[in-house]
Amino acid sequence: MEPKLAELLRRLQNGDINRRDFIRTAGLLGFSIGAAEILAACSPGRSPKTPSDVQYQYEGYKTVPTSPHYFITPEATNTPSAQPKLNLWYCSVCGEKFSSVTAIQTHLMEKHTWLLPETKQVDEPTYRQFLTKDVKKFDEKNTVFSRMAWDEGTKKRAGEARAKAILNGPSLQEGRALISGGIFVDDKAGNLHPNYTGYFGHVQDTDGLYGWDEPVNPEKYPIDDPSIMTERIKKVARMYGADLVGITKIDPRWVYENIFELSTGNSGPSNIKYKYAIVIAIEMDWDLIDESPGAAASAETALIYSRMAEISGSLARYIRMLGYPAVPSGNDTAQNIPLAIDAGLGELGRLGLLLTPEYGARQRLCKVFTDIPLVPDKPIDFGIQTYCETCNSCAQSCPVAAIKKGERTTEQTSFSNRPGILRWPVNVENCYMFWQQNSGISCSNCIAACPWSMQPRRNIFK
Repeated sequence: MEPKLAELLRRLQNGDINRRDFIRTAGLLGFSIGAAEILAACSPGRSPKTPSDVQYQYEGYKTVPTSPHYFITPEATNTPSAQPKLNLWYCSVCGEKFSSVTAIQTHLMEKHTWLLPETKQVDEPTYRQFLTKDVKKFDEKNTVFSRMAWDEGTKKRAGEARAKAILNGPSLQEGRALISGGIFVDDKAGNLHPNYTGYFGHVQDTDGLYGWDEPVNPEKYPIDDPSIMTERIKKVARMYGADLVGITKIDPRWVYENIFELSTGNSGPSNIKYKYAIVIAIEMDWDLIDESPGAAASAETALIYSRMAEISGSLARYIRMLGYPAVPSGNDTAQNIPLAIDAGLGELGRLGLLLTPEYGARQRLCKVFTDIPLVPDKPIDFGIQTYCETCNSCAQSCPVAAIKKGERTTEQTSFSNRPGILRWPVNVENCYMFWQQNSGISCSNCIAACPWSMQPRRNIFK
């Protein structure tokens, strides 16, 4: 264990610093917040005055110390044990048990933590240098998913791809059942329009977790310091299930010029007038995403879409109950990736997705639009633009070569690419057609292949 971290743990155990200061300082030393939280939770408080203060032995029970409390848990048998008392430390990540604090701390450092890259806040997002001209708003009607509703050429290609379906039989049935269970909450409660099937977000004039018509509390909660409210909002978002939270003023370029609703076929100008976007990232499980292009990875994606509806809907209601307007949003209304970059969550990678220091490309995004007084975050730079110039892992993993290798370009693969950006454009048509050929099961190969997404990446920066 690093000497600085060991000293920090000693100060925490002695009560010289509190848990919050420990986590903050550990983060400055280069350890992920999640790892710091686990170490803090597993670090005992001050030593008790007598063993009897924390150790008990009842018939059929033993003590399991878990800082800062000690719980009595049942043994497998009700027969009194004559063996010496045994206190075990439990790793909440993998379930392994340890007989000493030192042992579990060593285990956590070796198995469940990784060094975060050097991350610096910057005044402008790193994509700004690659905007070749004034970038205009994008029409949601031109996304590849929307084109399935109106573009005859896209629908024809999809039909041809489905005719070449790879999977069939009981394995396909079980895979689809797994995915159906994952999207169930979003499908049934994300939006109550009868044609809504999940994976989207807000639909105008309909209720549900993504609904926008709930009233705002007329009594406003007093906010004297927006920075304090900003930290509170982030804490509440994490309580509801967010893994990363960032705040940005809404850049109107990232709001769709026109919305397009797959459930209704309705389209028209986007009239959103909120000041801030609270952008939420939700981690996708590494072991499941690594199953791509199998059904388990697709089911994990579906499950996170359900969580997107729950978390953004809950946070929006919290803000409305404080007396300020707020509405939840999934993939609708505005583009999540540039908003997330502006909110300081990460950078744009070669594969066309957000890369974060914590999870690489392994997260899904949703947001809450609001006018509650907040302090925006600054964008960050952790070296992705240089890294992606030499790494082609995502491109090599794509079964249909939808991700460009080599240098950036301003050329578009179709009108589903926004013009005016020097980047690695993704051929979204090829990508989507592979999903169709894969019996409708989505593909996450590029996410799984990205070195930043991998769970065991302790030495990626060395």
